[in-house]
Amino acid sequence: MEPAERVFAEDFAAARHVTDSDGASYVVTPTGAWCRRIFIVGALTERRGRGDLMQARVADPTGTFLVTAGRRDPDAVETLGYIEPPAFVAVTGRAVLRGSGPRAHAVVEAEALRVVDRTARDLWVQRTAGATLDRLEALGRGLRGGGDERAVTTIGRYETTDADLRDMAGMVRMALESAGPCDAIDIAPITAPDLLLTALGDEGEIAVDDAVTLGVHSGLSAREARKALEELLAAGECYQPSSGTIKLI
Repeated sequence: MEPAERVFAEDFAAARHVTDSDGASYVVTPTGAWCRRIFIVGALTERRGRGDLMQARVADPTGTFLVTAGRRDPDAVETLGYIEPPAFVAVTGRAVLRGSGPRAHAVVEAEALRVVDRTARDLWVQRTAGATLDRLEALGRGLRGGGDERAVTTIGRYETTDADLRDMAGMVRMALESAGPCDAIDIAPITAPDLLLTALGDEGEIAVDDAVTLGVHSGLSAREARKALEELLAAGECYQPSSGTIKLI
């Protein structure tokens, strides 16, 4: 599967062009990101919809992403339904440009979605800043007769100037100023059942749906939370006092 691009919201929202390459279609942003799939982390500020179609807004330090979840990705739809704004979330999805010309707008069609913490958001900002600066350097080389094919194509699409590069570098600086110091650390992996077991804590007898909610807010998807609950039941870590409820042993 093709790696997901990291782009800031301001950059993604400014995308107005789609380019085909090697049989695939890419949303091209002004900083030179060619997005087929995208990975974003930010604050879920709004969620609306019901059933198998939902929309959300996810904000990073530069702006807001429009995120949709539909029947093509039912786990993303269900997971989003368990998350009440505001909350930090990580979203992996397809990059889509809807409309054309001045009315075009870029959308993230969510494939996977989960709750994260502020540290994960800050780390994403730092790594996205690095990726964006690398692309700006490529655009700078392209303006001087060098650069790779994607950079040159981007410059042609957006008629990029040195002033544009300075503005986009300013966007990166603004994003970095909002993120606290954050060093990547190695954390021992924890299984989904263990994560859910910790989330249940001293809850006592609760509804299965409430248990799934606790799992989602601990960083699991809805599908992962339900599977973890099944594994805990099979392992004898909890039981069902009555239909539709669970309780730890």
